Amino acid sequence: MREWLSHHRRATPAQKAARAAEILRAAGYRPLTEYPGRAREPWPAACTTCDTTRHPTVTGVRQDQCTHVRPEQPSPRHRARREQPGGAG
Repeated sequence: MREWLSHHRRATPAQKAARAAEILRAAGYRPLTEYPGRAREPWPAACTTCDTTRHPTVTGVRQDQCTHVRPEQPSPRHRARREQPGGAG
């Protein structure tokens, strides 16, 4: 994570916005507005599964704190537990 942070600090605003949009899309969201400029600021986005409008933060999505999980796909934290030897599932 430290490596991502040092790279992130040197990134241009356009690069930061592109990376933030990539993170949201990977979590199953479609951004509805331009990047707000800060990872901890709520960003209006629509769920790609149910089209519900949510306001996740990039930080929350990266830390798996997003509470809107698509029903057919377990959260990344839950998947990691199942894939570990001796994990549940």
